This record gives sequence, structure tokens and C-alpha cells, in this order.
Amino acid sequence: MEQAFNSLDAQREACAAYVLSQRHEGWMLLPDLYDDGGYTGSNMDRPGLQQLLADVRNGKIDVIVVYKVDRLTRSLADFAKIVEVLDASGASFVSVTQAFNTTNSMGRLTLNVLLSFAQFEREVIAERIRDKVAASKARGMWMGGSLPLGYTAIDKKLVIVPDEAATVRHIMGRYLASSSVRELLVELRRDGVVSKRVLKRNGGTRGGVPFSRGAVYHLLANRVYVGEIVHHGKIYAGEHEAIVDRELFDAVQARLAERTNPRNPQYARRCISLLAGMIQDEQGRPMSPTHTLKQGKRYSYYASHKGDGSSEPAFRLPAVNLDDAVKTELRSLLIDLPRIRELGHHLPASQQVKFITSCSALAHSIEAMSTAEFRGLLQKLDLMVTVSKGEISIVLNITNLLKQFNLDTKSEPNQMVTLSIRTSSATWGHETRLRLDPPQGTITPRDTSLMELIARSFAARDQLLAMTHEDVIAMPTTRLRHIERTARLAYLAPDIVRAIMDGKHPRQITRRYLSRIGSLPLCWTKQRAMLGFPAT
Repeated sequence: MEQAFNSLDAQREACAAYVLSQRHEGWMLLPDLYDDGGYTGSNMDRPGLQQLLADVRNGKIDVIVVYKVDRLTRSLADFAKIVEVLDASGASFVSVTQAFNTTNSMGRLTLNVLLSFAQFEREVIAERIRDKVAASKARGMWMGGSLPLGYTAIDKKLVIVPDEAATVRHIMGRYLASSSVRELLVELRRDGVVSKRVLKRNGGTRGGVPFSRGAVYHLLANRVYVGEIVHHGKIYAGEHEAIVDRELFDAVQARLAERTNPRNPQYARRCISLLAGMIQDEQGRPMSPTHTLKQGKRYSYYASHKGDGSSEPAFRLPAVNLDDAVKTELRSLLIDLPRIRELGHHLPASQQVKFITSCSALAHSIEAMSTAEFRGLLQKLDLMVTVSKGEISIVLNITNLLKQFNLDTKSEPNQMVTLSIRTSSATWGHETRLRLDPPQGTITPRDTSLMELIARSFAARDQLLAMTHEDVIAMPTTRLRHIERTARLAYLAPDIVRAIMDGKHPRQITRRYLSRIGSLPLCWTKQRAMLGFPAT
């Protein structure tokens, strides 16, 4: 009888009968179902319960009727949350087999006691299951889970499947003969070796696919194949038979340990981001340090945090370039004598000299500072970096700088100074990237590959002009397009070509950028605007 009422249909039938008995009170059964079959009552993450509470909040339900209180929840804390929803909506709660009235304190106390016991029962059951699993594994029993290749389960025991066992031995033997797991995977796929195919309860199948890298590693290290059971790091002799001899298994484990790369101490060291917590974009969004790995090389960036749901494009800047730029700007400020004098004009004459000499000494020591030491200095100066499309502003507290030198800070409290770094944006594929521009008038090293491209463009133009109609038709299409794309650069404005030859072009102008640029206008004014050159 109790087992029958444990089914959802039986519980609903009992609840429906109770609602019908209260028809004289105006009760009416709603057609909606709030069943959570297959979900645990230990938490509120159940779709039926969430829909029920939503309907209570919307005023669709006046009374919740359940068969037993533990059908609703087994957690005292969750029950308190449910009662809050009921009280806020003016709804109540009824248990068919337990008389409760949640509208008074005594009813709630009774419910709380019962739910405490329900929660205790759930926790005790969980402890018993864990103890049972631990004890069973200590006796070498297989306690379920994914069946390993080479075995099947009969009467809850592992039984060897001869064909699959031979496959396991073949894989381990081939691993010892191969140079790497990658090579082993290629061989297994070439030979058509697949993972264990398992028939699911619903009639479907799982497995029977080529081995992945992780699956091969799991198979090679699985101690089940030598007749052992592992539980929480402890190894027990299993009830099942081994399908791999100890010598072969130990040789495989030794090979795995030999090929495991030791942790690179270079990466084990904590990576310190110089400006973490001190940089934001023009939308006020913090820019967090992030990185990518390409061919084993780490590329670090500061990227806007888009957690605010803003539709504004996010910024992404190379961390190394920005860190170097901040260091350069701060060092330039400290050795800028007129500006240092201006910042310390309120100081007595003797302190002005000390301020200038201390700034100069600090500028020279910055280069020798570690990243952590320089970051500590920036934090003491309350430095804040704001990134926008046109420039990067650096604000720092000069008063704190004076404190570093034990100088007077009372006459000019919270004296701030702003430094700026020019930026430019460039479209790269579908992405807009922000780049740091060198200071005005700075000459960058000449890009010989870019200069070569410009020279080749003139040669390509001359080649096209010398070609006849028959030559054009005879030339392969891809070759012709390549020459045409290169020849376009011969029509760059003379001042642009001169800037490239002198190394005074914007940093984003590279050989790759010009080679892959989509369209190049013939108008020189539009060319300058497009490539970031000043208008003439």
C-alpha cells in the first residue's frame, strides 16, 4: 500500500480526492501538473517546484496540496524559503496524510521538526551509501559505473570478454612499441579499434567510436586490468580476474611516468599583470588580464569586461605594449625637469631640489624594478589607466609621490597629474583592434619587408602596363589577382611612401596589413585618413 502511494499518479489521486472533499469550502483542483519525477528533494532546483512557486506568486494558487511534506522538500532551509513565498502571496500549504496549518506558529514548529527529521534521514541514507560503497570496494567488489573495455557485468560482477581483453592487451603492447600516444591513436584508428560499445536501457548504444586521447590514457592507467579496485586513492585486490599481466602493466605505467612532462617552472611561477585592477575602458568597465597560447608562446592582453551587458564594443590591448608604454610615460615624467618643477612649485626651495633629485633617481631605478616592485609603486601612486579609442589616459597622485620622498604634502593635498598615450584603431578581419602609437615625432625602425613590398608594387604596375590582352588571358587567374593587388600600392600618396621609407608611418601599417587590405581608394586624402596618416 505504501509502495503504491509512492508513485506520482497515486499521490496525485490522493490529493485530488482530498481537494474534492473540500469542495464545500470552495476548493477546486487545477489541471496543471507540478511533478518532479526523477529529481531529488534535497534542493529546489526542480522545474515543477519552480513553476509551482511562480504560479503561487502570480496568484493562480491559493492552497498547495501534497501527499506528504517530504514530497515537497527534504531541506529545512528550502522549506523556510517556500513558506516565505506562501506568506507573501497569501497562500497556504496542506499535507493529505499529515495535519498541518502553516498559518500559525505551532503548525510551523511541527513542520520544522518533521522536516528536520526528513533532512536527517536523507543525510543518514547518504552516509550509509558512502560507507557501503567504501566497504564493498575494500572487499574488491565492482560497484558499477562505466564498464571498462574487456569486461562485462554479470550479477554485478566483472566478467572477462575474451575478444575485448585481447584488444586491451594489444593497445598496451602497441603503446610500448610506439613513440607517443599520438602515434598510437593513429594506429588504432587505422586498424579500426574502437571503444567499448554499451547497450543503454532505452535501447540505444553508447561507445563504439575511435579512441580519444583521454580515453587511451584512462585505459593505459586503469588498474582494473590487473585485478585491482581503486577507491579514494587506495588500492584493493579485486574480485574479478586480471586481463593484463603485472609485468606488462608496470611497464606501461613506467612509460607513462617517463613521458609525463614535468611542470615548467617558468609557467609555475605566478604571472603578475602590472595593471590588473588599475585599468578600465571609457565605458567604465574594468579591463582584465587575459592571454592566449599560440605555438607554445603566451600572448597577454587587457580586455574589457563585458559582464554589464553593454552593447558597446570591448577593447583589447596587448599587455606588454601597454605595460611598457606606462613605464615609459612615468619615467619621462620623472625626468621632465620643467614639469617636475611645476608640480613641486609649492614646496620650499630646499625641498624642490630634493624633489627633483629624488624623481630623477626614481626614474633611473624603474628599469631595474621587477614587475611586482613596479606594480607596488603604481599602487602607491593610485595610478588609474583609462582606455578610449583616441588615447589612453594615465592619472596618478603626485601627493603620494611626495610622500614617498618624505616631502611636504599639506599645501597641495590630492594633487593629481594626467599623462596620455595616443592610440589608433585598425580593422583586422571582422575585429577592430586598438594599437598604441609611438609618441609624436618618434621614428620607428625601418620595416624592410614593407619597403620591399612598396618596391614590388611599382614593378607589378609596370608589368601590368606592359602586358597585352593575350598575356592577360594566358596568365593564371590567381597569379593575375596577386599582381593586381600588389600593383595597387604603387598608387599610394607620395608622402605615405616617403613616411614608410623613413620609418615614420603608423605602427599598424605592416606588410601583412597592406597586403591584405580590402580596398584602397585612389584619392590621396582618403588614403591618409584610411591608413592613419595626418592630413596635409
